[in-house]
Amino acid sequence: MSRELPPRANLEHLKKQAKDLLDAHKRADAEALGRIRDAVPSFRGKSDDEIARAPFALHDAQSAVAREYGQKSWNDLRAAVEAQAAAGADQGLSDDLLRALMPLPFPAEVGAVMRDVASPERKGVRMNAAKAPFPESLPVIPMRDALFVPGAVGPIHVGRPSTRAAIDAALARTPQTLAIFAQRKAEQEEVDAAGLHPVGCEAVIHAHIPDGDDRSWLVVEGIRWIALESLSTTGPAHHLVARVTPVAREESDPSEVEALTAPLRARMRDLVGSFPDAARLVALVDQAPPDHLANTAIANLPTPVDVKARYAAEPKLAERLRLVSTLVSARK
Repeated sequence: MSRELPPRANLEHLKKQAKDLLDAHKRADAEALGRIRDAVPSFRGKSDDEIARAPFALHDAQSAVAREYGQKSWNDLRAAVEAQAAAGADQGLSDDLLRALMPLPFPAEVGAVMRDVASPERKGVRMNAAKAPFPESLPVIPMRDALFVPGAVGPIHVGRPSTRAAIDAALARTPQTLAIFAQRKAEQEEVDAAGLHPVGCEAVIHAHIPDGDDRSWLVVEGIRWIALESLSTTGPAHHLVARVTPVAREESDPSEVEALTAPLRARMRDLVGSFPDAARLVALVDQAPPDHLANTAIANLPTPVDVKARYAAEPKLAERLRLVSTLVSARK
């Protein structure tokens, strides 16, 4: 019989369970051998001695733990943990928390959409965008003084005619996504490829709310990192269109990632403890996988955009964690 995931499952704790099972197999612990026999189909019907003498690596232990939790593989277990964390985040944002996280004033309609991120409609929009094939090109929003990251949900106030035209082009797409790239110089009005940092975020549009004749609010959610290959303009307003590719990432040593994540998680718990709904935020920090935790931290730190862009372009998760941990630790 499979076990249920705990209410706030943590992937790092599950990894430790797998390591403990691996160590117990090496000791030929009878209880561990029984668990392996029950969980892994290839060991069914084998004796304790046969299981103890069989090759059994960490990935085998992870597979066994995953199956104990009713999942077919470690990747499936990871996905289940991430889905649980997302469901926790999808409880919506209270008015107090919205004001604390986003102190700039915005219309009530924008706040309503932000609070509604848990609705089936919003979740369906997000999931459809995340499952869509990787796009070859996307309309572009150049963002001043900010880096938008995967997993973030937030409002953007836009006014440039070219940006409004890019939004119209995105709304005509299926799914309704666009590219958000940070500008190198916030004061630059006419942006070319050299004026954008090379790694940005594909984001899905949750709402487009007009704000007078020449401005509007956009509520978007980050889906995935994207790399800028080239930039062109199109249409009467000459809105920007980016050719994009997936961001190259390299594997990091899991033990190094674990060692870097633990102190960052502890520091993030301290930082969110002063916010409204602190208990819920702490729970989300505890549930967040290392890459999501680092993305959230870098997005919310009062750090220059060029530093954040260096983070986004770093191929190794361990180095991204190391950079954001240094920045978080520098805060008083």
